[in-house]
Amino acid sequence: MKRRMLDNAILTNVFSNRTALVTGASKGIGRAVVMSLASQGAHVLFTYRTNDNSVVTLKEWARTKHVQVTGVLCDHTDAFSDADLRAAIVDVGRLDILVNNVGDVVKRATFEESDDHLWRAAVEINLMAPVHITRLCLPWLARSDRAAIVNVSSIAGCHGGSGDSLHYASAKGALNIFTKGLAKELALKGIRVNGVAPSAIDTDFQTRHSSPERVARVVAGTPMGRMGTAQEVADVVVFLASDGASYISGETILIAGGR
Repeated sequence: MKRRMLDNAILTNVFSNRTALVTGASKGIGRAVVMSLASQGAHVLFTYRTNDNSVVTLKEWARTKHVQVTGVLCDHTDAFSDADLRAAIVDVGRLDILVNNVGDVVKRATFEESDDHLWRAAVEINLMAPVHITRLCLPWLARSDRAAIVNVSSIAGCHGGSGDSLHYASAKGALNIFTKGLAKELALKGIRVNGVAPSAIDTDFQTRHSSPERVARVVAGTPMGRMGTAQEVADVVVFLASDGASYISGETILIAGGR
């Protein structure tokens, strides 16, 4: 019993005295990352675009668990929203971990059906938003002695998508290259950069963009025979942000049940 209590205490303090920012994080994978980091001692800032019930319940969870979680209203496709985020980081005074989680399919469309507006929207939210936020956060990350960036990509960025999301797959593929190249550039600053590329994950994202028939086809083609969970992705993100991954940089790890 004493050993278990000691292990739990160690786990709780993994990220003590460290601050993290998780973008687009009131729901799904981002929410699971926020809760995991905060439960392990980090002060976590998270951004959200709509002040809905998911934001309220996340803040209430933080209060009941007595952990440090701060929400920042921010539209990552609007550069003017950066001012509030910058002010929140300044208020905390440090940043050690950045999780670029924000992203979206925007809508499903074949290449023939798609237009330039859809492609620009996909690139803006899936590539340029991480670029903007990383640039904003870099001065603080550079001051940390254990800085880590984790970009949330997609299996689509590795394999080209499923036939009606090439715009999304292309933007996520670019994010993977951004991850690899940025890791090389920031290594001398002591900043590690990695990514995760989930397959179908049982979140609100899937509900919005995939029919039950589509999900069934994906599950049928997944060796493990099921969708992943947000927590399973969060566990990998948190590992990559931790000292346990101190010699891992420039990698994008598939979380896809064997696909």
